[in-house]
Amino acid sequence: MDIPSLFMIPSAVSSGKVHSVFPNSTDSDFQFNRDSDATRVNSEGLIERVGYYGSELVTNGSFNADTNWSKDGWKIENGKAINTLASSGLNLYQGSVTSVGNTFKVVLDAVISAGGLKVLLGGGSGGYNEIGQASSTGTHTFTGVSNGTDNRILIQTLSGSTIGSVIVDNVSVKQINGDRARLNYEIEGGLVNTKPSLLLEPQSTNLVTYSEDFSQSVWNTGTSRSYILTATNDINPTGLSSSYKFKGTAIDNQFAYIHYTTIGTTITNSIYVKRVSGTGEVKLRDVNNSNTDFNLSVADGWKRISVTAAATSTTARFYLNLATIGDEILIFGAQQEALSYPTSYIPTNGSTQTRAAETCNGAGTSSILPSEEGILYAEVSTNADSNFKRISIHSGSYVNSVFFDFDNTNNLYGKVIVGGSAVVTIIASGLNIENNNKIALSYKENDFKLFVNGSKVGTDVTGSTPTGLNNLSFDLAGGQDFYGKIRDIRVYNTKEMTDSEVDILLTKITS
Repeated sequence: MDIPSLFMIPSAVSSGKVHSVFPNSTDSDFQFNRDSDATRVNSEGLIERVGYYGSELVTNGSFNADTNWSKDGWKIENGKAINTLASSGLNLYQGSVTSVGNTFKVVLDAVISAGGLKVLLGGGSGGYNEIGQASSTGTHTFTGVSNGTDNRILIQTLSGSTIGSVIVDNVSVKQINGDRARLNYEIEGGLVNTKPSLLLEPQSTNLVTYSEDFSQSVWNTGTSRSYILTATNDINPTGLSSSYKFKGTAIDNQFAYIHYTTIGTTITNSIYVKRVSGTGEVKLRDVNNSNTDFNLSVADGWKRISVTAAATSTTARFYLNLATIGDEILIFGAQQEALSYPTSYIPTNGSTQTRAAETCNGAGTSSILPSEEGILYAEVSTNADSNFKRISIHSGSYVNSVFFDFDNTNNLYGKVIVGGSAVVTIIASGLNIENNNKIALSYKENDFKLFVNGSKVGTDVTGSTPTGLNNLSFDLAGGQDFYGKIRDIRVYNTKEMTDSEVDILLTKITS
């Protein structure tokens, strides 16, 4: 009888959808939305950007001819764009590329021997929006909104540039249409899990303006700066040959980034670290400069470390240092966000960047989802923050619904609402909701059961069942969005099953 009415393992996505495996129907597909791109860990264990992008908007981005580009102190020759003056503010641009108010991804290759470049979008009425800077050789990716009505992509030299010190090639501009869900592969024990999770996250902003280019002056704001920082070709977590090596030359002298915040704001600092040599602790300090030690070995490879605290002053700190003189680490992907936990990596290159909140709901119809009796099952992990999070089957509103409710104190509730009144509330107390848990709520008139990780945690033998269930969602009719990682979600129709068969199924799917 292990036949689901609706059965979705997150294994396929398309534009604006997360697909179920319910046969011969698109009504069981989830409607997905995120108004930005985002990152995930792919099946090879590498960080990559995920989004749906429009067609290429730049003409002659490979500079195969001296056409299409306006040049102020630049020249195009041998398939490259090269600055011809030792000056900042030299403009290389192309108009009618972007559009006002929309978000774009810009990718370019650069060879930089002095100074650097910045990328701006827009111009004319509304002005330009600077979306990032680069001062090192490599492939650079920028994202941002276009402001002005000239709709330009503009590349401009920075202070310190000398003649021929900035060379650009392979410029690409594409509009970010977003709306591609993320199937994220967890790295567990140094290995990539072969089964992905559907990753849903709230809006968050990386407040560190240079998350990868640690040579920028913003990373030199601490009072004690005794270290050696070296750009290297070591492979970073995105799979590219670009990292920075950090070597301490005095005990507890920090590598620092400082900006400002509001007292009481909860801040999480995170960064990817890989040990090169030594055995001393890696110290990451929270927003208040309180230290946390991390013991990392060379064999660990890249690991993300994080610390969280509520700001006690208006100074928001991000300090990293080593406990032992001479130890060396590689660093990548610094992130500071106003949340109580670290979310997926948000790259920045000269300005803060925001990942939009995600929604995923609307799967099913009344002909697919059972109202009289059934099982709501999920294999999920989430975060114990200040928000309640729900996974539900409902009738279009809270009034008739079956749902899981996660609170901020590691409690899970199985609830049934009929006609606007709660008829069932079964609680699994003290559950570590940040771990991966298998949970199932069985509903039938006067027979309700909550199973967690193979065990029955509660029952209720009084109550009716809701009517008109037609929607499976990672929220509850528009509120209490679920954010976390979903490995599996299913709805079973148990109408033709015996009580014994239901109990066997509940134990089997949650074990």
